[in-house]
Amino acid sequence: MDGDLSNTLTGSPTGPVVQAGSITGDVHLHLSTTPPPISQLPPAIPGFVGRAAELAVLTAQLDRGTPITCVTGSAGIGKTALAVHWAHRSRDRFPDGQLYVDLRGFGPDDPLSPAAAVRALLDAFQVSRETLPVTVDAQAALFRGLVQDKRVLVLLDNARDADHVRPLLPGSPTCAVLITSRDRLPSLVAREQARPIVLDLPSRAESRDILAAHIGADRVHDESRAVDELVERCARLPIALAIAGARAVTEPHLPLDDLATELAELATGDSEHTDIRAVFTASHRVLPPDAARLFRLLGAHPGPDIGTHAAASLAGTPPEQTRARLATLVRSSLLTEYAAGRFRTHDLLREYAAERARDEEPPAERTAAVERLLDHYLHTARAGERLLYPSRFPIPFDPPAPGVAPVPLADRVAALAWFTTEHTNLLAALDLARRHGFTGHAWRLPWTMSSYFGWRGHWRDWETTQEVAREAAVRHGAPEWKVVPLRVLGRIHTLNHRHQAAIDAFTAALRIPTDAEGRAHTHHLISFAYLRMRRLDDALRHARRAVDLARDAEQPVREARARLQLGRALSALGNHREGLAQCRRAARVLLDHDDMLHLAGAMSGVGKSLLELGDPGSAIRHFEVVALLNREFGDVWSLAWTLCRIGDAHAALGDLSAAQRSWTEADGLMTDIHHSDAEQIRLRIATSREGG
Repeated sequence: MDGDLSNTLTGSPTGPVVQAGSITGDVHLHLSTTPPPISQLPPAIPGFVGRAAELAVLTAQLDRGTPITCVTGSAGIGKTALAVHWAHRSRDRFPDGQLYVDLRGFGPDDPLSPAAAVRALLDAFQVSRETLPVTVDAQAALFRGLVQDKRVLVLLDNARDADHVRPLLPGSPTCAVLITSRDRLPSLVAREQARPIVLDLPSRAESRDILAAHIGADRVHDESRAVDELVERCARLPIALAIAGARAVTEPHLPLDDLATELAELATGDSEHTDIRAVFTASHRVLPPDAARLFRLLGAHPGPDIGTHAAASLAGTPPEQTRARLATLVRSSLLTEYAAGRFRTHDLLREYAAERARDEEPPAERTAAVERLLDHYLHTARAGERLLYPSRFPIPFDPPAPGVAPVPLADRVAALAWFTTEHTNLLAALDLARRHGFTGHAWRLPWTMSSYFGWRGHWRDWETTQEVAREAAVRHGAPEWKVVPLRVLGRIHTLNHRHQAAIDAFTAALRIPTDAEGRAHTHHLISFAYLRMRRLDDALRHARRAVDLARDAEQPVREARARLQLGRALSALGNHREGLAQCRRAARVLLDHDDMLHLAGAMSGVGKSLLELGDPGSAIRHFEVVALLNREFGDVWSLAWTLCRIGDAHAALGDLSAAQRSWTEADGLMTDIHHSDAEQIRLRIATSREGG
């Protein structure tokens, strides 16, 4: 181990490394830099009928080059269904991508902010969060640049008002924007020349067709008079027609006359035609008791959709039983299963479910249901965090409440997929915990999300959630609670070049009494911040302090990580030989303890020192192993810089052709993530060509 580390990674690595068997000799990575086509549309609407005139208008406006179309109308009238159906039918006209954002403008929870919406659009293009502009205006400008001259459809669903969508408009005549909203968006029509389509209720004939799609044309024909009455009782509102149709299907022996009479008896006369809540009530009260209880509790879920295990936790029932009850709600059109095991419902139904829960569920049971739901997200996220970062030093957790069903995550790939799917729900759950006084969840949930947010570059979500954790720690009052979010916030500030804010956070953490291992961790982070600030003497001083404290605490992994930081500081000061020794010493321990994340850093430090010391051949072998680790972590920015250093080493060997290949690959990766460091790599390529 004292010599070449590049051939020492053997066996079956754990953590964020694919089962590699052994790594020996030369390693060559060939990564595709061409992203797959973007397609974010929700699934096509099954059994969509009617709206022929509106569909024709949408197509005609596209043919005329109309850049922005607004589909507006009342709740439940079918705006989203129309927009999604047309988008699927027209997707071949947008070969460069179809983008979709649910702005949640009129749901029971807060609308999606323009800043979050812009970031969601930029995520589709895999924009690096490290170099994401700070302001919403700058982010919007970046988005406009990405879609300039591309044939892209942007579907902005459920907008609150014109200001909700303005930052999201691409501004390119080759792009089309389709917006749905309950608001008429008059200022968007006036200022941006958007073309409105005001969606009215479907005609009686179309309403009969909607019912026929559920109950069949024969029954519509045979019970024509009752169908006409049902159409009127449902006020020709598509969501009410769908629920009434589902009721007729699930109870095939119920005459439609009887169903219409039932709706008439339940109606309160609150509207000119009918009270559509009567349709909801009629379907709710005939549900089996367990399915009805689940429906009511689903009104407490804060996010836009829900998975089977989360629903099971909310109800406190086993997942298999919950699946059957969810299926009952889907058959009743009270839920939509838009993907396997993923469910969502209309805003009107969510509001109705929450009202029924307040009326029928005891307060203690509603509180217990929310706690089980939060425990579901917390303990699944905890398991995912351990898969992403198995060598991370843990924090204390209470056991989950009885009835909680965490999602079983098999490996790191499954963990990343779960975090990606539940990203919005996790943020909503954290806000729910904060608002309802679940302090432990508000402190622990940000810890479980930290690696995912940092790994995937969700910098602002990372910072915002840690601020919530810090507030929760202040409310709780325990000193040890306050240290954790301060450290993470300090690291976020460091990576975002807010160095003084980072030092302030770390200094505040040092003032809080902790054990030697904890102080070592903080000094390590301070050293890293000073290194980024180029205050190299301060970086060296804190790195040495971190090593001493970790050694005194008899924490070998913490000591190895501190030695890695010490090696970096020494090399930055020009002491490459001692820096090399410290990085090698750290790598030995990190490999023994399967800490692959920090092993990549240690081996990179070894490679850089070897390159400075005039041994580019050995440096290449180390960098190639680091590149493999970077690739398995999904860390594109680090991989690009590792490939750049491989190019530097080839150049030092006099092989400019190999150097240019590595630099070109690195440039492609940096360009794909829109990172400004690409300019430094391109300078290497240009200089080598001039010299050649």
